[in-house]
Amino acid sequence: MPRGSKNTFDIHGDTISIMRDGWEQIAFATYREDYYEELSTHTWTLSKGYPTNAALGGGLHRYMIAKWYGEDVLRDLTEKGYVVDHMNNDHMDCRISNLEFLKHNRNVAKGMYLDKEAKQMRYRLALSLFKDFSTGCYQITIGCNDHIVSKDSTGQEHHINAIKLLYNCNYSLVVLDAEAILTEYEDVGKFSTANLHCCDKRIEEAVDIKLTDEEKNQALVIRDGVPYLVIGNGKTYLNSIHYEAGWLPPEK
Repeated sequence: MPRGSKNTFDIHGDTISIMRDGWEQIAFATYREDYYEELSTHTWTLSKGYPTNAALGGGLHRYMIAKWYGEDVLRDLTEKGYVVDHMNNDHMDCRISNLEFLKHNRNVAKGMYLDKEAKQMRYRLALSLFKDFSTGCYQITIGCNDHIVSKDSTGQEHHINAIKLLYNCNYSLVVLDAEAILTEYEDVGKFSTANLHCCDKRIEEAVDIKLTDEEKNQALVIRDGVPYLVIGNGKTYLNSIHYEAGWLPPEK
């Protein structure tokens, strides 16, 4: 445990996990060498569900965004009525890929609709929002827990495991698209990307594995030493599909 802190800190790749006795959840932040000592020698407490330290300016999410965007940007946008939005609505997840500025009223609206719908529908569509700081682009990723099939121009069916949508536009439009996807899917059991604001998309097809009757009821199966999740039997679900770092919009 770092001296001066009542928390424990661990680094896994570019992620810092933060824990403290009595917490039911782990907090996460993005690792960077220049601020790690400062972050890890202070004690973080929970205030209304947010990891907080008064000496470092308040919430961990605001501390992180100030380190990545600059104190002047945070101050200027705060004065203009913006808040720091947790894109996945998990206030303990303060990784920079999960943080973005959003007008206060839009943040409230997102909390009232998108965040609730995404949680309720996760066992059908595991929809997540991300920002890739290295490119400035956003991504909507969708893990298909429902059995989703698409057809190509020849009529051949493709079983879909995940869908990733790339955005190079205002974050508010990304939020609106996420709402539209969930609303349409809940209403008619499918959704179209034709009218969305995304500039590119990638589709990950499900691996075609023949299952025995016994395997169909298992959480996972092994093929050639490789484990595969068995989705759709009520035992295993995709919770979130991670974004693709460095994905850039196609050249025009």
